Amino acid sequence: MAVEPALRRPEVRRVITSHAFAAVGMGLPWPVLLLAVEQSTSSQLLLGLAGAARLAPYVALSWLSGRLADRRERALIVRISLWARAVALLVAAAALAASNPLVAVVAATGAIVAGTPAYPALAAGMPRLAGAATERATSVLVTVEVASFVVGPAVGGLFVGRMPPAWVPLIGAIFVGVAIVAFGRTAMPAPEASAIDVAEGGVWSLLRRDPCARQALAVVAVVNALLSVLGLLLLQLAHEVWRSGDEGFGLATALLGFGALGAPVVAHSRTMRSGRAALLTLAGAAAVFALLPGGPASFGALAVIGAVAVCCENVATSVLQATVPDELRASVLGLGDTVMVGAALLAAVATPWLGVHLGPASLLLLVAAGTAMLALAWSAGRQGPDSVATLPGGSGEELPVHHDEVGVRVPGV
Repeated sequence: MAVEPALRRPEVRRVITSHAFAAVGMGLPWPVLLLAVEQSTSSQLLLGLAGAARLAPYVALSWLSGRLADRRERALIVRISLWARAVALLVAAAALAASNPLVAVVAATGAIVAGTPAYPALAAGMPRLAGAATERATSVLVTVEVASFVVGPAVGGLFVGRMPPAWVPLIGAIFVGVAIVAFGRTAMPAPEASAIDVAEGGVWSLLRRDPCARQALAVVAVVNALLSVLGLLLLQLAHEVWRSGDEGFGLATALLGFGALGAPVVAHSRTMRSGRAALLTLAGAAAVFALLPGGPASFGALAVIGAVAVCCENVATSVLQATVPDELRASVLGLGDTVMVGAALLAAVATPWLGVHLGPASLLLLVAAGTAMLALAWSAGRQGPDSVATLPGGSGEELPVHHDEVGVRVPGV
């Protein structure tokens, strides 16, 4: 079987494999942690805080950790992140063994904190690492990052009730250990010192003058808000519309999450490489799902939404890689993490109330309409002639950069 062109370079394979194991391992303990907290306290506030602890570090720290990855050797940042995550998960395992779930949650949250610099550093360094295969390698990396939010807890959920709770974060630490070995001695240098000096305080200035970067951040915010709204509405739909109960909710959630794994299959089609077309496809799939009464067609639409949402994030990440200079790239990608998780949290807070007052179908149609409006706004964005951006690869070649239908530049391959 032919090797995916983006993964022919061994260092690219190592980086993506490492991130997959680390991201899954980091999310693996959370089902057993939440169950332990629920069993140890009657406080709904503590349970809610424990649930939010997995996402809060991304909102609070991703923008800052991205700046760190623009000022130090990116491979060193990733190695420190991996080791810190392994230690934090071992502490979480020890805390569960000592019947102290709150300390375990704090330790697992520490693993999330330690993990925040990793993805911005890897995505920012991918153009140097993958060269002409940057777009395809980024597609796989983004799929791993997005899918890990579902796959990690899903794997962890399989262990609930089948082994002592303390073993689950220990298995997560073993996953991270595999990631450390896989990453090995991969080199991902920091931007040149002269470029870093120029970049001081330059993120907001860049966003003010570059509509492509602003549009890319808007995309990740809207896509993740839509997924958050949909994920919460599935419970209401399963119980009140489909009458399928918890079983229907679980199946729908799995299809939405694991649908993301299908993104690499369609990500390189002409439609999914266009920001406008990908967003319109996502909006259309969400609208179709809102109007379906349930059943196989409805579940099929969920899988499509999961895959196309990742394709939208692929396009947004490629735009940031192509338009943001190397010395600011991790900072802007880290800001993107803050924006996307923040949008998902805000949507999660508002959805239960809006779902009751508007109805799940009406709310989802409104969000789909907002997604379509963003796509149309992109179509009116900045247009310009084809240009060339220098994305350093192993051979030092220049990579062509083209404008797609929405006026954003995506690296050619």
